[in-house]
Amino acid sequence: MYRRPKSLEVLDEIRIEMAREADFDADLFAENVRSGYVRTKKADERKTPTKPRKRRRLTVKGTE
Repeated sequence: MYRRPKSLEVLDEIRIEMAREADFDADLFAENVRSGYVRTKKADERKTPTKPRKRRRLTVKGTE
């Protein structure tokens, strides 16, 4: 069998390192979302009411 070129070995090492970093970043993001540190667009949409609330007038009893 032929020996692999050094450039392919280096590229494989780089690919493995980048994959580890991407996994760590994805895990960190998921943890931050679960803890509420990061707000997602869907979370903001859930908190927005679907229809506007009616304004209530403040009245003091006995003045009407």
